[in-house]
Amino acid sequence: MVVIESSNRHAEASRKALASFKELAANLDGWNFSQEKEGVKLYTKSTGGPISIVRGDTVLKTGDKYTPREVATVATQPGCRKIWDEKFDSSEVKEMFTHLESIFWVKLKAPWPVSPRDFTGVALRDFDDDECYVSMSSVEDPAVPPVSGCVRGNLIISGWKVFKTDGGIGITYITQVDMAGSIPSSFLKSIQLQVPLCAGKVANYVSSYGFPPATLTADNVTYKKESFDHAKREFVAQVEGKEGDNQVKWLISGQMFPNGVKVTLDGTASHEIVDADAPGRKYVVVSGLQGLVTVKINKA
Repeated sequence: MVVIESSNRHAEASRKALASFKELAANLDGWNFSQEKEGVKLYTKSTGGPISIVRGDTVLKTGDKYTPREVATVATQPGCRKIWDEKFDSSEVKEMFTHLESIFWVKLKAPWPVSPRDFTGVALRDFDDDECYVSMSSVEDPAVPPVSGCVRGNLIISGWKVFKTDGGIGITYITQVDMAGSIPSSFLKSIQLQVPLCAGKVANYVSSYGFPPATLTADNVTYKKESFDHAKREFVAQVEGKEGDNQVKWLISGQMFPNGVKVTLDGTASHEIVDADAPGRKYVVVSGLQGLVTVKINKA
């Protein structure tokens, strides 16, 4: 894992969660095959307690059309999740410590009369060309106080492994979650089944739409926040330049933006759109940032 200077006050917890997730995703030792549904192989793993760990494995069979990073971006971007996860209600990135780690809040839908569940946690990404990991786990933080009308659950461990494999990209989604409070067993069973199916939902999204702008590098900047609106095809990032040379680079999908993109900057910086070293891709490069800059990338 690449070590990046970070102000993450939950660094110890997030790195411990990532290490635990990597162990869970390493192989199928100790996992019990449940069934295959919608192209996803479903597994469970007992922890000796009342809450099992669930897992979904699938393969996006598109040869080398996509990279692990591109698929992982779809798995982790809330604007995409709103499309592929029917239980997703809303979310907010409360703080980005770097472009690879953040603290978030997320709210999930629940059928009446069950109260919606919300979670606050830290997310940490470990990306390279052949294999990408994203781990998420609950933390307590004064920036995310209890929300009226929601029951706060505990995301014990959750994450994605996205990797190159024969014929395409392997996608593994693993989660162990305590929904907390009083909740019907039928609803819990439906979650146990539906949650790992998200691996297939991500694969379907990528096949249909491509991927949103993916942050490749953020050199000598403080990455404040980002968002993506699928319907508008609008990506917004706030970044703050430090003294000296600085640059942020995003990878753009020609499938998501078939007519190209337009870039708008609010603040002092410059940008260029250049061909990427992969077909159907572009780079948006923003450099010379002075202070806080808002970058908007829209469909042309």
